[in-house]
Amino acid sequence: MMNLKINDKDYNVKFGFNNFCDSDLLEKVEEMMQLLRGAQTDSDVNNAGKMKDLFLLVRELLFEGFKKENPVETRQEVGDLLDKYFDETPKNEEGEAIEERGVLALFLLLSNDLMTEGFLADLMEKMIQTMNAENVKSQKIPQDHKKKVTNLAKK
Repeated sequence: MMNLKINDKDYNVKFGFNNFCDSDLLEKVEEMMQLLRGAQTDSDVNNAGKMKDLFLLVRELLFEGFKKENPVETRQEVGDLLDKYFDETPKNEEGEAIEERGVLALFLLLSNDLMTEGFLADLMEKMIQTMNAENVKSQKIPQDHKKKVTNLAKK
């Protein structure tokens, strides 16, 4: 479970079974991850022309993730919380951000939490193990070692 601190209040983000049944979050996250391969900053994403899609996906992830622990009524309410979250970026004495709170950084945190926490992590691990086991079984073993060795010296 992930935690965000906004306006001195802790918001827990927890993805559950219903999040996956009632939405297409996994597909959207996978599509966005494919688009972001190679993008390292918010401006890289903007250059790819996908900034709005990224903002919408982050808002949707939080809306779904808040349902269990911090029910919110609307996606607009989540958007307002995101505005506050970004405005509250911690800064050092020189005014430089000491914590990355860009939309890309938040997306990466949320998507990582989505894929590695809770029941989905166990499911993904078992699927990978099953696929690896099937790959090992499907590999052909060379049959040369089964040929009979004849004793040519007796001839």
